[in-house]
Amino acid sequence: MEPIPSDVLTVANEKSRKLRELVRAPEILIMPGAYDVLSALLFQQLGFEAIQGTSGGIAAALGYPDGEVVSRELFLEVTGSFAAAVSVPVNADGERGYGDEGGVRETVRELVARGVAGMNLEDGAAGKPGARGLVPLADHLRKIAAVMETKRELGSDFFLNARVDAFHVMTGDPKKILEEAIRRGNAYAEAGGDCIFYLNLHAAETIGTVVKEVKAPVSILAGPQSPSVSELQDLGVARVSYGSGFLKAAIGATKRLAQEILEKGTVAAMKEGMQTPEINMLVAKNK
Repeated sequence: MEPIPSDVLTVANEKSRKLRELVRAPEILIMPGAYDVLSALLFQQLGFEAIQGTSGGIAAALGYPDGEVVSRELFLEVTGSFAAAVSVPVNADGERGYGDEGGVRETVRELVARGVAGMNLEDGAAGKPGARGLVPLADHLRKIAAVMETKRELGSDFFLNARVDAFHVMTGDPKKILEEAIRRGNAYAEAGGDCIFYLNLHAAETIGTVVKEVKAPVSILAGPQSPSVSELQDLGVARVSYGSGFLKAAIGATKRLAQEILEKGTVAAMKEGMQTPEINMLVAKNK
């Protein structure tokens, strides 16, 4: 594997170590989902200590559906632009890694070369929502092994946020789903995952059980039905992210302004938006 320039690797490793430190800290790490450079710059200005890239948000902003429809090259370009624009660690949403073990190796190498601190790697199988299922555990462990091997070859501290989709795609007996979620979480932690990431996990009691049983820091994707950040902290959650939530809020505000213009011919909603001088201050530092 072609080496990465030492100065580039040094910066990337500093950000990876910082992200790992933040996840392991006593205080919960809040990671908002950036979908473009402007949102990443805003999150940094507001004081967030690390930023999550959102695959769904990035895809939608570019006119694509979610689910690795965006090419790896475009994913790398966009995520790399976030990392270049901010000084805080950026964690990529690597989805299923963009390929088999070989594809995962290339994805990790290219992210490290762009100064990205880490990535999510999910175990949901490809397919339409409601019919996806989980990839076989052994197959996903091979992908995690590819991440670890690539790190060793590069001399990288790259952060792996191993995503478990059991609550997201499985149906049937809740007890069996919980058992599978815990089994996979521990397997990914043992294989080298720095944090175990769960979707569609909202009930406080179940969150508490997962945190207790999984032998690694636990992260959840939060939504309106989730406990508050302080409640998640009390439950022992290490990290919380919001996926495409910020993109949805942004396009929702755009829709409200557009509808106001169409229906009333007024632009009162524009007063709620960020104004040009503030936007210019955000992007000026990116030049």
